[in-house]
Amino acid sequence: MENTPVQSSLEASRAAEASILRVRLITVFIGTAIAFSLPVSSPEWVKPAAIAFWLVGTLVAYYINGRTKSETVIRWTARALLVVDFIALSAFVLAYEKLFPATWVGLVVFTAIAASRERYAGALISGAAGTIIIVIEHITNPSADTSLAVNMFFQIAVLWLNVLNVGLLVREIDERSQALLKRGEELSRAAAVEESMLAETKAQASTLRKVVELSVTLMRERELGTLLDRILEATINAFGFRAGSILVADRDRAAYRYSAVRGYPPHVELMLRHREVAFAQIDLKLDKRFAIRPWVFYAPAEKQSWYTDPALVYDRDRLGEARSRPEEWNEADTLMFQLHSSSGDVIGLLVPDAPADNLVPSAGTIDNVALFAHLAAAAIENVHLFTTEQRRAEELTETNREIQRLYREAEQAAEGRRMQAVRLSSILDLTASIFKERDLDRVLKRILEVALSQFNFAAGTIVVRDPMRNVFVRRAALGYPDTVVGQEISDAELLSSMSPNARVRDTYYYTPMELHVAGGVVRNPQLSRLPRGGPGEWHEDDLLIFPFFDSQGTLIGVLSPDEPRDHLVPDDSTVRTIEVFAQLASVAVEGARLREAAGDAAVSG
Repeated sequence: MENTPVQSSLEASRAAEASILRVRLITVFIGTAIAFSLPVSSPEWVKPAAIAFWLVGTLVAYYINGRTKSETVIRWTARALLVVDFIALSAFVLAYEKLFPATWVGLVVFTAIAASRERYAGALISGAAGTIIIVIEHITNPSADTSLAVNMFFQIAVLWLNVLNVGLLVREIDERSQALLKRGEELSRAAAVEESMLAETKAQASTLRKVVELSVTLMRERELGTLLDRILEATINAFGFRAGSILVADRDRAAYRYSAVRGYPPHVELMLRHREVAFAQIDLKLDKRFAIRPWVFYAPAEKQSWYTDPALVYDRDRLGEARSRPEEWNEADTLMFQLHSSSGDVIGLLVPDAPADNLVPSAGTIDNVALFAHLAAAAIENVHLFTTEQRRAEELTETNREIQRLYREAEQAAEGRRMQAVRLSSILDLTASIFKERDLDRVLKRILEVALSQFNFAAGTIVVRDPMRNVFVRRAALGYPDTVVGQEISDAELLSSMSPNARVRDTYYYTPMELHVAGGVVRNPQLSRLPRGGPGEWHEDDLLIFPFFDSQGTLIGVLSPDEPRDHLVPDDSTVRTIEVFAQLASVAVEGARLREAAGDAAVSG
């Protein structure tokens, strides 16, 4: 059975008092031994009576403390013991004052004991009672000495100075205890805040990991309608919305067309799928006063100047209801994310609606959706690029038809893995910038620069297949002599570096120097002849390979970073992040190769 707070407090008080009583009992025995060594008291019965009174009081208090069910009884028992102590002590003072004139000092000591139990009130009461005993002692033991009154006042003054000092000390202790208690509460609140921030960071990292996995999956899609449906489905499921839509810009008609709708009642979905909205009408909702992030716009119902059609909302029964609290979502609220191409043109709008918790999305959720929308726009543009090149390929020669086949079968093989939230965000932003490049050599150089800087390598190369001659060519290199760029590698030589012994996963190969496999570029031949410094340390002949695959699963190139700056073989977390980056980069490489091949074919045609 679980103890209630009242029971726990009672047991704590009982345990504390029991500890004091045990110490007190030991003190009684020690005091008794000392008392028996003293001369006979005057009168004689005082000494044994005081000792017996003290011992009996202690035992009775111990008995009551062990059986009572009330904290009040425990407190009053402790106060009663103070009275017992004072009576016993006063008896000793009065009985031995003639033999030992300084026995009154015991009353001074008792004020400290009373203050420790009853705080300032205990010190005052014990001081007053001690004053009475001192006065009685001087009255009952008159002396011919003329300084009797002076001695009495001196003793009383010392007693009350001690009371005041002890009172100040007790007050200082109480204030310090309160300060410590307050500080403890502040630290507890700070710890709770830190724990909340840690949980939020973990949730952010988990969401970013989902964004990467979803983005890699979307990059494989080549059908625009299917891609838009999957983008919308991922937005609703991953970020806590019940409905939403994607509008695609039709510049010929100067309007946005609903191309994907999900989560609305069937009749609303049917109406939206056949609906177009003029650019001018959308521009009202994209006014700069509604901008809350770059390319993100939130228009609360209270600030809108347009009419909301009840037939086109998620829940028409809630339309027109006043917001009950500031963070509540209103049925007329509008949240829009612009989708931009690599050239900066708006190609569409992502419009999530009806949050599952009926609250305006938090800043963290909006940032995550904005990041996902950024990658989704790249996937949409990639599909547009693929479709355009596919139409052009139909008008070209047999070589152009081969390009059409490559476009149709283009697919990025990727498997998202966990990475730290800050590095993931940086890598995703840099990856998005790579998609804006058009020239293959610039794409490769940019990929290599990002890989080396983000993952802390001193050098690296990218090898790309030449489809016309069926050989691999080093098209980009950093950290090596200029003569490395342009070197050709046969299929057999590259595949020997990607042997089954070196395969960790389909997207990652690690060839340690102990396998004695030729390949890669040696930066320092002298270091190549030395043994490995220790387990986990990097060797000059170690080789890392991250393959680039096209949509058919054919090897079109490899990324090979070299010489980690910490001189250690990269850990699994770093490797998995490079794998995700390499798979995203392979989409950019394939697109750039196709553009390069299309340009060459157009020139030859």
